[in-house]
Amino acid sequence: MFALVRRTCLRAIHTEDPIIEVVPKPPSSTYRAPTPPAGIPLSKVISSNNFPLSFSDAYAQWKVRHDVKRAEFDVLSTLPFFPEPDATRSARSLSVDVGNGNWVNEFEVTQLNTETKNDIVVLHGYGAGLAFFYRNFDALSSRPGWKLHALDLLGYGCSARPPFKIHAKDPYERIHETEDFFIDAIEAWRKAKGIERFTFVAHSMGAYFASAYSMKYPGHIKKLVLVSPAGVPRSSLSISSISRRKLDPKAKSEISGEKLIKVPAWFNFLWERHVSPFSLVRNTGFLGPKFVSGWTHRRFANLPPVEAEILHRYVYGIFNAKGSGEYALNYLLAPGAYARWPLAERAANITCDTIWVYGQNDWMDRKGGEEACDKIAKAHGGKRPPIKIVSDAGHHIYLDNPKEFNELVLDVMREVEDKE
Repeated sequence: MFALVRRTCLRAIHTEDPIIEVVPKPPSSTYRAPTPPAGIPLSKVISSNNFPLSFSDAYAQWKVRHDVKRAEFDVLSTLPFFPEPDATRSARSLSVDVGNGNWVNEFEVTQLNTETKNDIVVLHGYGAGLAFFYRNFDALSSRPGWKLHALDLLGYGCSARPPFKIHAKDPYERIHETEDFFIDAIEAWRKAKGIERFTFVAHSMGAYFASAYSMKYPGHIKKLVLVSPAGVPRSSLSISSISRRKLDPKAKSEISGEKLIKVPAWFNFLWERHVSPFSLVRNTGFLGPKFVSGWTHRRFANLPPVEAEILHRYVYGIFNAKGSGEYALNYLLAPGAYARWPLAERAANITCDTIWVYGQNDWMDRKGGEEACDKIAKAHGGKRPPIKIVSDAGHHIYLDNPKEFNELVLDVMREVEDKE
């Protein structure tokens, strides 16, 4: 009975309009936009006031902690065409074999009674999963002739979670090896699906990997939409800057006016030893859901209560699952999320068309994007890639302002059509 009532509530959200639009409401006083990864005072970690989920609810969620696929299903069931098709679209959840006993989890949406002429791939960021885009799938799958593919990165979400081990010693080779863990799986997925070229929409760390994919496997991306991309700006913590200071200890930072985020010593210690932030969730037993509620309660405070609840369960499920791809973070970024090998230093190697998207209140430094766009234009003698700003949005642009974000991506899809 509870499942039936919950499903009815989820469906009720979408009975009036085929494209997801939540009725605007004033921002919740508990809402907090994402901020750069940095340590928080230990007093807050042990304060129950910051984790609103009750102990009884936490225990109930902990008992079903391994059913991540069910949690994903519940989020995707908010869509009008899943699990049953509507008048124009059908959707399915797939496990695509990418070799070595691994698979990539995919949510595929297909237009009924129309020929597929274009494919659009959507990729999440660090610690997330494909269902984070549930407020975008309806709109982005509504354009005739397009098939939508949302992916979980290898080692994330409901994709396979193989052991993550890096063997290279050279700092640049370590980064290449780390990137290859993810982008080789994307390439294997593309081949398995028989897709020659596609439009790529990727967020945060996913955008970083999408950029790396475009460099290693050129020619397969029609247009690359980088949404609040991670690892772009240069800093004094990059490999090249550190190497320069080793050669000349008196050398000053080449980054004018640089102000690095200060992180506690304990946070820096754990980061540099590749300790995953999700280990706290896994190692605290039934308290794990309660700890996760501290983030989800504030992050999803502006969503309808039913959606916020199922997203919390989904987030806990993917945070608690076996550690794998998450261990890449420390190889690619220094504490405070500063790239060890910034995309701004190698953006000239991106040869496909790009569009860079930031939120109006984004913590990602768009100056890095501007520098990268300048280098792309200079290297290829063409027009500078556009940078778009989505209003009333922070780092998770697609969740904060789905209507404006969806229209921006639909414009990109129209541009792709016009060029064919």
